Amino acid sequence: MQQATSRQLYAYWDRVRNGRIAPRRFEIEPAKIAPLLPETFIAECTGLRSYRFRLAGTKICEQFGRELRGTDLMSLWGPKDRDAFASLLRTVFSDAAVGQVLFHAYTEAHRQAKFELVLMPLIHTSETINRVLGAVTAIEPPFWLGTAPLLRHEILEVHLHWPDGSPAFTVPAPPTQPPAGAAEVVKLARRRFRVYDGGLD
Repeated sequence: MQQATSRQLYAYWDRVRNGRIAPRRFEIEPAKIAPLLPETFIAECTGLRSYRFRLAGTKICEQFGRELRGTDLMSLWGPKDRDAFASLLRTVFSDAAVGQVLFHAYTEAHRQAKFELVLMPLIHTSETINRVLGAVTAIEPPFWLGTAPLLRHEILEVHLHWPDGSPAFTVPAPPTQPPAGAAEVVKLARRRFRVYDGGLD
C-alpha cells in the first residue's frame, strides 16, 4: 500500500480485527480515524455484482465531482474492468482478503489522475462478510483535481493481501506454494493481480 491513508486505515482495521477474519461494523469508531474520513468509504453487498456506497468521504466526492453515497461501486468501471473488479470483490467477501487497486481516472478533457483504492472486509449482520471499509486516495494529485468531474476510470493493477498469510475460508496451501511474504502475479485479461501471503511489503 502506497498512500498514508491506506496504510493507517489498514493498521486501524487490523487492530480492531484482533485476529478475527474481520471486525464488525459497529466496532469501527469514526472518531478514532477522523483525519482519514474524507478519503474513506463503506460499501455493502446488495446483490450479485452490486455493491452500494453507504458512506463516501467528502474528499472522494469532491475529487470525483459527484455524490457517491447510494451509487453502485461497480458503476465506476467500464466493461473492460468490471469483471476484474467483481472478481476482486468476491475474494474480499468470500475469503476475507484485503484488496488494493491502482487506477487512472479521466476528465472529459482527458486530464488524468492516478488513485489507490483499498478494500477491507467488515461484518455487519450474522457471521458473514457483507460490507467493506475502504479508502480512495489520489497519488501525487494534480493541481486541477476537484475542478472537473472524473468520468472514466481504468484499472492498472489489482493486488490481494492475506492479513493472516492465507485465505480465511480455505485449507492451508501445500508446501509447494510460495512462502509467506512472497507475491504471486496472476494474469487476468489485461490486468495484473498480485497476491500477497501476509505482510505489507
